[in-house]
Amino acid sequence: MTESLLGISEVSLYGEKVSDMSFNDMDGDPIRYFVRVYGYAFEGNYYGMDAPIIMLLVGDGAVLDDATPKDVKNSFSSHVRRWVCDKSDHSVRLDELTGSVESILLEAELTAGGAAGRVSGGRVSGGRVSGGRVSGGRVSGKAD
Repeated sequence: MTESLLGISEVSLYGEKVSDMSFNDMDGDPIRYFVRVYGYAFEGNYYGMDAPIIMLLVGDGAVLDDATPKDVKNSFSSHVRRWVCDKSDHSVRLDELTGSVESILLEAELTAGGAAGRVSGGRVSGGRVSGGRVSGGRVSGKAD
């Protein structure tokens, strides 16, 4: 595998297609699949995920090759593939959280910050931390 000048913005995502979810694109864009992502490589480093996430990615992914980090080859099933995208590409991220409705919705949302410090309609989006720098963060909502 050779390195290109623009390779600095390349992100490799390692995961498996999710077989029981589908995406129907009515605009004729490239075929996309929901993929359970276990880790990613960026700027020469591999980062494992604490918990897998689901992302909407283009294409079938590629078979792992010699450049695949050993953590990926040794830790996951033989069905893991590699998707390559640019860090500026747009996608969808779904965090997997399973459990009772009480624990994944009610406890998580109603007890965040306690009753006195509860924020209604609060949302944080667009934040990014990179190399000790935080940029693009936005917080919205109002305190009760």
